[in-house]
Amino acid sequence: MITELALLRLKPGAGPAFEAAFAGVASLLIGADGYLRHRLVPTLDDTDVYLLEVHWRDLAAHTEGFEPSNAHAHFMAPLERILAGEPTIAHVPGGQHP
Repeated sequence: MITELALLRLKPGAGPAFEAAFAGVASLLIGADGYLRHRLVPTLDDTDVYLLEVHWRDLAAHTEGFEPSNAHAHFMAPLERILAGEPTIAHVPGGQHP
């Protein structure tokens, strides 16, 4: 398992619109092959910055499966209008949490 961490900077004050847009497309993420679970939260430091944490079966499920797919394009389309720039993405080893 790996964890994708995406830091998402929103246009100022767009948190509620972003959360509504994300809720509308979350099923595309959830339905992806290799998807395990996710968490979306605003950061405590800046309410216009969100952290999306997605657990994947393996790196390929995200980078070779979901990223180049039509589902990803449809997932990102309504979100991109609300983002203030490109997401910052990092992949880290996943593990069992106590």
